[in-house]
Amino acid sequence: MGLIVVSSASPSLFAEPGPESGDGVCETLSEPLSQVMTLLGKRWTGVVWSTLMQGPVYFSDLKRGIPGINDRILNERLVELVDLGLATRTVIDDRPIRVRYQLTERGAAIRPALAELTRWAQDHLGEAGRPGR
Repeated sequence: MGLIVVSSASPSLFAEPGPESGDGVCETLSEPLSQVMTLLGKRWTGVVWSTLMQGPVYFSDLKRGIPGINDRILNERLVELVDLGLATRTVIDDRPIRVRYQLTERGAAIRPALAELTRWAQDHLGEAGRPGR
């Protein structure tokens, strides 16, 4: 199998090539694309983010709605989304105290990109992540 060479890359996906770049050089991802791929690449982040697309949801409901995730990881992912301004956290002073999470406008703005990724996965990955035919 040969080396895959990236050339004539879209400036929106890749950083501007440096002066030493030439034929056969693999360009660096742009900073924004690198940031979102790093964020979505963390285990459970994309699932939590996508689940929050449904609207305001309580921590306990998120936990039930995402099979296999544990409390610590769910909390870490939610804190990260809140810290990035992609979600809000509201404490409901009730018995017992409840915590509700909701995407901000910034957090919900990824919906079209996720829809496109879903469409791509359906077309190219097939069922259960197996390569399509």
